[in-house]
Amino acid sequence: MDTARGEEPERLVGGLDGIGSDPDAVRAKARLFQRLHQGPEVLVLANVWDLGSAALISRLPGVRALATTSAGMAAVHGLPDGERLSIDQLLATLAVLTRSVALPVSVDLESGYGSTPREVADTVASVVELGAVGVNLEDGAPDTAERLVAPQAHAERITAARTAADQAGVPVVVNARTDTYWLAAGPADRRFADTVRRLNRYQEAGADCVFVPGFPPVGPTVDEQRRMIGELVAATDGVPLNLLLRPDLPPIEELRRLGVRRVSAGSAVYRLAMAAARAAVVELLAGGRPAALGGAAELSYQELAAVLEAGEEP
Repeated sequence: MDTARGEEPERLVGGLDGIGSDPDAVRAKARLFQRLHQGPEVLVLANVWDLGSAALISRLPGVRALATTSAGMAAVHGLPDGERLSIDQLLATLAVLTRSVALPVSVDLESGYGSTPREVADTVASVVELGAVGVNLEDGAPDTAERLVAPQAHAERITAARTAADQAGVPVVVNARTDTYWLAAGPADRRFADTVRRLNRYQEAGADCVFVPGFPPVGPTVDEQRRMIGELVAATDGVPLNLLLRPDLPPIEELRRLGVRRVSAGSAVYRLAMAAARAAVVELLAGGRPAALGGAAELSYQELAAVLEAGEEP
């Protein structure tokens, strides 16, 4: 149910001491996650990569749901992005998150961890069984000449995911991602039209939300960005649009006015944490200045311990 702007929608208690895999509780989280895509506010997802990041972020005021970053989860295991993280590693991390965090959790499945729709369905069934209430599925194929899988092939993955979730009785949010802009696939003058065709096909296949990382492209003026975003919202016939945040995009409130329903940080928060660690160590090695660690005071040892103690499995 939509709420008037400024009113607080129904939500689960944030933070930890989660609700495990109780079916009724998982369905309640899934219904909440669906509603959060309907506005009036933009759903802001600061993607997490492990229990520590989820514990910290889920306790912040205004955080209503969590989503994983495939790049961050892989990096924690010393691996690059691109399904290099094994499905067993992904499921093990997800199991800890969903057991410990009370907020809805969406998981980035990249291409679905399967070469066939049946295998993608099995993957989705596995994450839903662990308590996930959202999945991302992308059509990128960066190692191929086309850079993308065929729209029909990805639509079949989405239908398989939708069917698996429905069979589990959980109204999972299927977020269909196209990498037309992320991978600069195809002729630039036809990229927008190709994006619209793909997104509409994915919606027909069962997607609840559509995601276009890299859109609008870097370079246009802010006014041109606004125009492009508005045109994409209009062309996708009301399906919630998800954009990947970056510094040059309009503010989130302006994105809301343009019709964007969901924004994601992707791997940015993880990369920011790693960049801060690198900068501090470089400064220490350059001059041995303890002041390089001054930023750590913003999260004290005691505060970190309290967050992680709250996140311990029951």
